[in-house]
Order: sequence, then structure tokens, then C-alpha cells
Amino acid sequence: MVLSAKHKDELNCAIADYLKQSGYIEAYNHFVQEADIPSDKVNDKKFNGLLEKKWTSVLRLQKKVMDLESKMTETVKEYEGGPTKKERSSDTWIPRPPERYCLTGHRMPVTRVIFHPVYNVMVSASEDGSIKVWDYESGDFERTLKGHTDAVNDIAFESSGKVLASCSSDLTIRLWDFAGYECIKTLHGHDHTVSSVQFVPTGDFLVSASRDKSIKVWEVSTGYCTKTFGWSQRVGQNCSGLSRWQTYSIRF
Repeated sequence: MVLSAKHKDELNCAIADYLKQSGYIEAYNHFVQEADIPSDKVNDKKFNGLLEKKWTSVLRLQKKVMDLESKMTETVKEYEGGPTKKERSSDTWIPRPPERYCLTGHRMPVTRVIFHPVYNVMVSASEDGSIKVWDYESGDFERTLKGHTDAVNDIAFESSGKVLASCSSDLTIRLWDFAGYECIKTLHGHDHTVSSVQFVPTGDFLVSASRDKSIKVWEVSTGYCTKTFGWSQRVGQNCSGLSRWQTYSIRF
């Protein structure tokens, strides 16, 4: 590496300062004379401790480089040792028995299971018209939310988990205060089974889909329908069918 004239002068001044501060006076005098360092730079305070600072900076950078190289080596090993798409089989990702818990309580098939976005609880919906709350850490049943008079087809939490929405074959959508477990609004407007419901990310509006071939947008604060979109018959049939297991229990 070839230093520029400016960098060479700075290095010489830093070395001279180090020799002087360390008490190597004879070596200092010889070095100043041999390196031909100007007298005005010999006592310049900006070079005080400069050599030590540069050296410790180099050591810190060297340690960071070594740490990064070590992490890169570990990452490469993990990547090379992991299963590729060709090697991946269902044995590596499908849950296998025995299950951790088997939650029973619904009297008819379970249609939907979702996890709370904050707390360690999950909520299930069923064709028996009920919504049940479970503690998934302990597997304990917490409570039942009743209000729908027909199958509950879908449930959804808004982003904070304070409000739960449910839709049913009884043609209604219900909003539940999840803190008090009370129904705070019942939304009417669909003419057939309400098959799906979901909050927009901000939580201000709710979107529902129905077998009446329509999609409705609802304002959560007022419960009013603000927009209705029509469906073609084919899309309505494809989206309204629920994929479910004909089982009365939940396993995970």
C-alpha cells in the first residue's frame, strides 16, 4: 500500500507523538530528525494519542470482520444443510400425532379456528351456532359466545384484538366486545348465508361475503353498510363454499 504525502506526514507525526508520550526521547529525537518532521508539526496537539486511536479502531474493525465471517459460515452451513424444495416432504412440516390438546365442546362440525393477535387464546366457530374461546397454552375452555341462531361460518379479529366479528347462516354479522364478551352490534343486510367476514387492516371497516352474490363493506363504529359489490354467480359459488373438516373437536 502506497501512502500519499499527506498521509505519510500524518503517520510520521503520530509516531513521533507516541514516542514522546511513551518516554522514548532518544528514539523520538532520532526519528524527528530522520523523518524530517517540521518543528511546527512536532508539537501540534491534533496528533496527541492519534496512533493509539487508529490502532484500537483497527482492532475493533478486525473483530467485527471476524464475527461477520463466523456468522456467514454458520449461515452457509444452515442453508446447505436444510432441505431443498426437491427433498422436502410432508413429513417435515405436517403435524404428526399425538396432538398436544384435543378440545371438545362443540355439538356440530367446527367451521373456523383463529388465534387472538395479542393474548394466548384462540376462538372457534361451529355449525351449532356457538363461538367458543379457548386458552391454547393450557388447552382449557374459557367461555361460549351465544347469539347466532344458525351455523357460524367465519370469525375474524380486528388488528388489536378488541373486537371480534362473526358471520352466520342466520343472515347476520355480529360484532363482539372481546373484553366483556358481549355482542355490541348486529349487522343486517345480506339476503342469504353470510359465508365470510374480515376486517380491513386499519380496523375501521369490515368486509363480508355472502351467498346472495354480494360483498358488503360496513363501518365498524356505526354498523352501517357503506358499499355493496355485486358478484357473478360463478364467483359467488366458489367463494361461498367453506372448506372444513366434519369434526366436532379441535386438535393442535
